[in-house]
Amino acid sequence: MATAIIVPDHLLPKPQPYRNCACMKEPIDLSEKKSIVTWLCETGDSVCEGQVICEGEVDKKTIEIKAPATGVLTEILIEDAHVFKAGDVLGYIT
Repeated sequence: MATAIIVPDHLLPKPQPYRNCACMKEPIDLSEKKSIVTWLCETGDSVCEGQVICEGEVDKKTIEIKAPATGVLTEILIEDAHVFKAGDVLGYIT
């Protein structure tokens, strides 16, 4: 059975050692903002639950989308450089 990679409503920004401002410790509300995806894995890659598989940029901050399950990334629905928001299905892991 395939597991959908669904964008959550809120995500913390990716830790950046050179940016320690308070804004980096607050979740970003993705239900009201859009982001552009950059995939770190390709279709056919094996992934582990919790592994960062793609990133997005929102308000000049990077967010990380992690694999919801262990398996193989079998389908990418939203390609590199395309826009996504909370609730969107980015792809599937089987």
